[in-house]
Amino acid sequence: MMSAPLLLQIARDSIVEVLEANRIINKADILHAHPILNEPLACFVTLYLEDELRGASGCVRPESSLLDTIIHHAKIAAFQDPRFTPLSTSEYLHVQIELSLLTPLHHLTYSTLSTLKEQITPMQDGVYVQHAQKESAFLPQVWQQLESFESFFTYLLKEIDLSPDALPADLQVYTFQIEKEQDEP
Repeated sequence: MMSAPLLLQIARDSIVEVLEANRIINKADILHAHPILNEPLACFVTLYLEDELRGASGCVRPESSLLDTIIHHAKIAAFQDPRFTPLSTSEYLHVQIELSLLTPLHHLTYSTLSTLKEQITPMQDGVYVQHAQKESAFLPQVWQQLESFESFFTYLLKEIDLSPDALPADLQVYTFQIEKEQDEP
């Protein structure tokens, strides 16, 4: 991963900015020193507290520069994930940050669930599905909790109110891979 300690520090500093209500990230200086961070790249920021999920946010398609994407999603993961209350300062002191950089999406063509299954590599591929106005993505790490293709895909589709028993013809399915790093509090 391109300078993983730097990227993880940007995510951590983004959270501190909110907790302290103080701007500490100087984007111009960072981009001057690391111009590659101006490139668009999709990423996810995932927070863990005592090995339990504490917040996550990300995108599967590049939204803006990698620098802005990390800052934006670190703040959402910490303070706006609807599954959790906003991160407190005491929790922040113990939170572990995981940053996942995503490869471009690869569109899958399939006719049945079994032809789809043949194209997805468990433990390696992340999967993104889109139907109508709904979308859901599972990072490759999710395979560790949902080890079979059937359970992984069932839960992924459940996120957008679909069942694998009745796949709509216009369901779009994509795979991606990640490069991830974690820090310690």
